[in-house]
Amino acid sequence: MSIAAEHIDALKAILGPGGWKQDADDLAPFLSEWRDRWSGKTPLLALPGSTRQTAQLVRYCARHKIAITPQGGNTGLVGAQIPQGEILLSTARLCQIRALNTDNATLTLDAGVTLADARAAAQNAGFIFPLSLASEGSATIGGILSTNAGGMEVLRYGTARDLALGLEVITPQGDVLSALKGLRKDNTGYDLKQLYIGAEGSLGVITGAVLKLFPIPPIRLSAWCALDTVQEAIALLDFLRQHYGDALCKFELMADICICTALRNIPQTRAPLGTPSPWHVLLDFGFFNAPKGEDALETVLEDAMKKGLISDAVIAQSDTQAQDFLKLRETLSAAQKGEGLAIKHDISVPLSAIADFPRKATKAAEQFAPNCRVFAFGHVGDGNLHFNILQPVQMSQEAFAKRAPQITAAIYDCVHALGGSISAEHGIGIMKKTELAAQKGDVQMGLMRAIKIALDPDNIMNPRVLF
Repeated sequence: MSIAAEHIDALKAILGPGGWKQDADDLAPFLSEWRDRWSGKTPLLALPGSTRQTAQLVRYCARHKIAITPQGGNTGLVGAQIPQGEILLSTARLCQIRALNTDNATLTLDAGVTLADARAAAQNAGFIFPLSLASEGSATIGGILSTNAGGMEVLRYGTARDLALGLEVITPQGDVLSALKGLRKDNTGYDLKQLYIGAEGSLGVITGAVLKLFPIPPIRLSAWCALDTVQEAIALLDFLRQHYGDALCKFELMADICICTALRNIPQTRAPLGTPSPWHVLLDFGFFNAPKGEDALETVLEDAMKKGLISDAVIAQSDTQAQDFLKLRETLSAAQKGEGLAIKHDISVPLSAIADFPRKATKAAEQFAPNCRVFAFGHVGDGNLHFNILQPVQMSQEAFAKRAPQITAAIYDCVHALGGSISAEHGIGIMKKTELAAQKGDVQMGLMRAIKIALDPDNIMNPRVLF
């Protein structure tokens, strides 16, 4: 894609001093994703400082049919935010907290505010914004909404889609769609914001949002459990829900290889329990009244052990110990970096099928890579597993890479057979376009294309993703 110098000059004039970059060293952090899987190029990094400036930029690009790749915190994992010659529009300078309404329990903010800053603003006002990601220091609200991110507390609070009450969006024509009312009930036709949540920047640029806030549970308890099978984990989930309902915030399942790899590759990590186990579960609860008597966590976990649901457990005795548990879970993605090539899958299946999936998918992967290492972990409370296949120790990276398409196809066949999804929370981007078409079928893909054509007929918004 070639963009004439006169257009670049015009965009610089719109953005003004400090609103753009072209130097190679300045561009470098924006042109590769953290796993080094994709790298890109752009003639101009646009850094608009306001909604109005963003609209002016998009309006000019629309008039001249110049393609745009929007980017938030550059923490995406499917390549959607990496340009290949388009104008790169970063929301980094759209970073203001606009309003915090304690009566309405809402936070209105710019799209470039990081998740960590949004959570801190809520906490300072006596609330929580519950979406939690390992990348929260870099991930921005606009990117999180554009990918409908999930994280660890979907079990209690839902995905990004469930946590957004309103959006401000720049359309592909450069108009400003302002829908920041913060209403929990608004039955006035199409819910337009839902078109943009999960659209990966293909229908417009999110510049602002109204988010739901929740009261802070004054009592947080964390526990680490050991168990033998995924079936036991599902039974444990049901058992705990019967006791505590939605006080259960996190239910994170991890295979033992994940824990061993993190302990080996991540400094200052410690095993919560002294003995290995085939599977581990991190539990986190938010209570408004301390459970006592038969409902005390110690008693409930003892009952779970008597029922054969867990083999061992430890309850965090301090905030520091609870953070140690969480750190071990949050570092699992980084822990894989020292283990050679990893073929990664972000899948979901119904909870009724989640015990079957690891067994069937492992068998499918082993057909093409005997002795592969299955690095499986995820948010089992909502059916989401990160099912990663690590390079066998005795196989070269080149040989393993050649088998990656076959391995992924076999795993996705298992997903389809169990009524699941090939992307639970990471999106499609440029990585899974072929698989998306196969999963959705002609009717759904036709409707998605019709929406894209209706809203962005010149295909200037993130033109390489989804289709």
